[in-house]
Amino acid sequence: MSIFFKGILLFTALFSHKIYAQNILQYNLKVGDSMAVFQKATQDIIQDLDGTKHELKSIIEADYTLIVSHKTDSSYIISFNFERFKMLTTSSLYGEVLNVDTKSSISKDNIQSQVFLGMIGAKLKMELLKNGRIKSVSGTDKMIAKMIDKSGISDELTKQVLMENMKKEFGNKTLAQSFEQMTFIYPNKKVKMGDTWMNNYKGTLNAKNTWKLDNLTEKTLELSADSDISMSTKEDNVSMTLTGKQQTKLTASKTSGFIKDMVVKQSAKGISEMAQMTDGIPTTITSTTTYKTIKHVQ
Repeated sequence: MSIFFKGILLFTALFSHKIYAQNILQYNLKVGDSMAVFQKATQDIIQDLDGTKHELKSIIEADYTLIVSHKTDSSYIISFNFERFKMLTTSSLYGEVLNVDTKSSISKDNIQSQVFLGMIGAKLKMELLKNGRIKSVSGTDKMIAKMIDKSGISDELTKQVLMENMKKEFGNKTLAQSFEQMTFIYPNKKVKMGDTWMNNYKGTLNAKNTWKLDNLTEKTLELSADSDISMSTKEDNVSMTLTGKQQTKLTASKTSGFIKDMVVKQSAKGISEMAQMTDGIPTTITSTTTYKTIKHVQ
């Protein structure tokens, strides 16, 4: 057998091993690891109000830092805090609805911005399992109290009502469910290239995800997911129920398991209901959320 053909056989063997080898995909973080993450979400909500189209556009940006403070056999204790929060919401009928940027100069009269400014620097903790499931988040009560204090509201009853409403948006359970959309990506079994597995997110957004290992190199891994999603929100005067699809693509470090970049696209349709209206409002939501690790120090 010639050297040429021996080389081909060796290459084929190595390539086949790469494809068919079983791999354990999980987080492999170290105490002291620091990850700076940038997140951006663009969302379009279109409502049909008796033939009149109402379009709400939102752009949300956030910077946050995660630092591994402790490690157990099955999980990581991670300290994290928000560094920046920015949100712009416009309405085709009412113009600018919300404009917040915690990096800009904010006057004390701008109550909405002052409230979000209370998020910045708050010390939070999460317990992350090795497959990405978030076991718990703590510290949000102090963050919410700081946000309410920034509002300047002095009436105790109003503060209590605001506290309960904000827990729905920024409480321990809600933040855990929100961050899982970025972290809960790995299977509880060994997989090879092309294999699939399933997991679920629960919360305001429910998703049944079918993940696939698309590629694996010495330094990175690539995953994708197709998901069936449902969204359900209920406030005092308005509720929303929608169903749809979600597609996810990501690249992560093979060494640490932490994402390098991630894109999540959603499309959902359903009905919005308002207390003063008898008929439901046809509603469509499309969104794209990107995550990017801009700094990872091990």
